[in-house]
Amino acid sequence: MTGNLRSTTTRPRRTPSSIKDGPGINHGDIADHNSRIVLELLRVFGALTRRDLSQRLGLTEPAITGILRRLEGRGLVTSRRQSDASRYPVTEFLMKPQGCVALGLRLARRAETAVLVDAAGSVIAEQRDIRPDQLIATGKTLLAQKPEGAKVLGVGVALSPDDGITFQEVQAAFAPLTVLANADSATAATAERLIGAGDRDGGFVSILVTRSGVRAGLSIGGRPFHGMHGFAGGIGAMRTGQDRAPLAEGLSPDRLDAAIAACNAPEAAVAEWAREAADHLLDAVVAISGVVVPGLIVIGGDLPDAAVDAVVAEILAAPVAIGGRPTTTSWMPPLRRSKLPAAGVALGAALLPVVELLLPDPR
Repeated sequence: MTGNLRSTTTRPRRTPSSIKDGPGINHGDIADHNSRIVLELLRVFGALTRRDLSQRLGLTEPAITGILRRLEGRGLVTSRRQSDASRYPVTEFLMKPQGCVALGLRLARRAETAVLVDAAGSVIAEQRDIRPDQLIATGKTLLAQKPEGAKVLGVGVALSPDDGITFQEVQAAFAPLTVLANADSATAATAERLIGAGDRDGGFVSILVTRSGVRAGLSIGGRPFHGMHGFAGGIGAMRTGQDRAPLAEGLSPDRLDAAIAACNAPEAAVAEWAREAADHLLDAVVAISGVVVPGLIVIGGDLPDAAVDAVVAEILAAPVAIGGRPTTTSWMPPLRRSKLPAAGVALGAALLPVVELLLPDPR
């Protein structure tokens, strides 16, 4: 069953046990945390001065100078003089994305993808529709394209129910690099939080439609939510629509492909499919809205952009009733297509090492 893909993450210890003094936190933990906060501020707001950072963190400027010096030594931060400075030039600091790279792999038999990103999440190189037996080799080829002098943070893996190869195979192939893994729905939500929809009041839900099913990633207060046993987001098995079919069937990309192939007018086929898919998706959206009450719901995955837009338009065009069943939309959150690229799942996987090793812990 597609809804039973457990959201799990394999990660290293953030603080080596050799420098732990015992329970609680120590100076090493505090320094690491402050460095991550500085990088996050530079990532989000761009160039900032020592004074800017001091005011935002509540630390003295000499303390900020020490943090920036360490980050510059690691190749993560660079500096420049403000272009509009007059008599007294002021130095401002920026994140240096090209100082680190990370590789993301999507393990999905019919959508294997590899993507290399920098520390800001910008794509350096990518390859889609890779044969499962070629995914590891392709990933290593992309790593060879990293900028000169860039450090490899690690490898992130997006897991799906139809994995072509196993996580253990990837881990062994890329040792001794750090290799992290999470469910594809969770990596899609990670990409949305960092470079897509961003953090929202009330959080957001990312609905991922794939050829192996429909799953949802939840981000609440900037933190991924997996549920008590790690199975949160398995919505593909929900009985939805007038025919009470599983949501995964109502939104199936394979069903859309079949409809287009059987019709001489592709646009008409997409429109008809969208009407039926909207009947199913509305039930899921209402359920999510009534329980989680997110600030936004985004839809992405393996469906064409035009198909997702058509489904969303169907729902928004019929606020009073859909499929003969009345519904209320005044309390429902905004619903829209994800703006992430087609490789969004793998992109989110590549960001796992960035979050784990450079940015503040969202958990």
